[in-house]
Amino acid sequence: MPHFQRFCLSLLVLCCVSACTTTPVTSADQPPAPATAPERLDNALAALQDMRAGDRTAQALVWAEEYLTAERLQDADVLLEHINVRRLQGDQRLEWIMLSARLRLARQDADGALALLEDTSLQAEQLANEAPMAMQNRYLLLRSDALALQGDLVGSLRGRVAMDARLERDAQHYNRQMIWALLMHLPQAELESLARDSQDDLLGWVELARVYRDPLADLDSQVASLEDWERQWFSHPAAVDKPQMVQALQAAVRERPRRVAVLLPVNGPLADAGQAIRDGMLAAYYSALEQGHPVPELRFIDSQHDDIATLYNQALVEGADFIIGPLERDKAEQLAEVARLPVTTLTLNYTDRPPLADRLYQFGLAPEDEARQVARQAYEEGARLAGAIYPRTDWGQRVAGAFITEWQRLGGIISAEATYDDNASETVKSMLAIGQSEARARALRRYAPGSIEFEPRRRQDLDFLFMAANPAQGRQLKPALNFHYAGNLPVYSISNIYSGQPEPDRDSDLNGIRFVDLPWLLDRDSTLHAAAAQAWPQGHGRYERLFAMGVDAYRLQARLALLRSAPGSSMPGATGALSLTEDNRVERYLDWAHFRRGVPQRLPVVQQSAPPGRQGTR
Repeated sequence: MPHFQRFCLSLLVLCCVSACTTTPVTSADQPPAPATAPERLDNALAALQDMRAGDRTAQALVWAEEYLTAERLQDADVLLEHINVRRLQGDQRLEWIMLSARLRLARQDADGALALLEDTSLQAEQLANEAPMAMQNRYLLLRSDALALQGDLVGSLRGRVAMDARLERDAQHYNRQMIWALLMHLPQAELESLARDSQDDLLGWVELARVYRDPLADLDSQVASLEDWERQWFSHPAAVDKPQMVQALQAAVRERPRRVAVLLPVNGPLADAGQAIRDGMLAAYYSALEQGHPVPELRFIDSQHDDIATLYNQALVEGADFIIGPLERDKAEQLAEVARLPVTTLTLNYTDRPPLADRLYQFGLAPEDEARQVARQAYEEGARLAGAIYPRTDWGQRVAGAFITEWQRLGGIISAEATYDDNASETVKSMLAIGQSEARARALRRYAPGSIEFEPRRRQDLDFLFMAANPAQGRQLKPALNFHYAGNLPVYSISNIYSGQPEPDRDSDLNGIRFVDLPWLLDRDSTLHAAAAQAWPQGHGRYERLFAMGVDAYRLQARLALLRSAPGSSMPGATGALSLTEDNRVERYLDWAHFRRGVPQRLPVVQQSAPPGRQGTR
């Protein structure tokens, strides 16, 4: 599950937790209503029918809230529909508005929730301003939740920070958790912009997030920056109620290893890949060393010839308390079958099955993960009908298979699917069903010769197209799409679509394609980039992403303890935002970009209710 989707789901849960229940008032001469909502909705409706009008409304609101908390959305909807909101006054009307807004949020309808909370005809905001403080706070928290789910993270942040001081302790802790979650999901460009346009408590939150999210700072630099932040903001809410991720970051310094063995191939077919990873690790190592920070002793072992047991035992004999590698998939598979390992180990490849040992973690640059991220993002944005085009190779089938499986798991539909080799134009034409459009026109002309003007049309059952391609293939496919009347069809891809080096003249044919890629390739102005360019002026060519993987592999040896001790936390890295899955797999969440004038440019992503032209069809 992607970070933003996971965040949205947590919001929906916490919306329910933050709500309180209206206490019904019953008449002395009628039997009391059941203490809790009846299990069967028809029993609840029957019980309500026997009550007096005023009591019936109060009890229906209580039971609707119970059904919402139990995720019985349809039952809550029925109860709320039975109440005539126009006849309600004061707090009861506001309660109905908030419960109805929560119901819409649970159905992922943020627009509908906000419309209710801001409905002038229902006087929602006026009623909130006149309500008791606790009810006002619930209203404002609910509005902030709706803004976040709508994609207005900055609006939600501003609202939460502004009201934080007026909340009671439990609600305050929840609110601060959500402030931090919003800051962790805010696109980097928006975070930097907010830093320039904030003051007081909001500025303190933003500065803390900037320290934590620095993707290239080593552990000690971040801890030192955190200490500086604490000295400056000693009375800030985040200093009093410190985010768990920040606490885990500081604790990770005490738990980092002292001797790290790295198993990488020096010779053979993976030698260049191994060298790029080694260079990335050394870049991160020397960057920390030059800043005067403690570093572990690194020991590189050639993994090319010996079996994994021999290599692993050699590392242990040499005193390693953390092992990185192997890179070779077959050796990683063998290590995954070992039930117990004496030291924490991070392989540089993924295996088909989860590892048996608790101390074994896996990290890699699997394109399948990127394809799944594309599927999740497109679905979050409201798309439901997808096309997939990919090369007729094993790689193409694996990547497309990952995308299609994830897309269908989410509930999306694959409307068109095609594989290509050399003749990209004909493949695109066939997939878009241009030939069928032309055939219909020819048939009509037989009945009315000379009287029909025909403009070919592509198929209309596509919200977007997933394209698995390298730059050369993409430079054929995207112009073919434009030529065959699909220039306005959104195209999503993975990092392979970008060579890693800006080539505006050649990549102008890729304009408009959205893709995920490593922060290392999209941001090139860090001190670590400068140091790497000085040490390796020629760069690493097609292995540049593996260089970034080496940077993160080095940083992970000190931060796995952080990710392990703070479930749900993430580590900003050169290869993406890194987090741990339940089966000890390091999962990457990459940044988004699109080609504009042949140059990749960062692209913030937000959630919307439906794609253009499809509102109301979800």
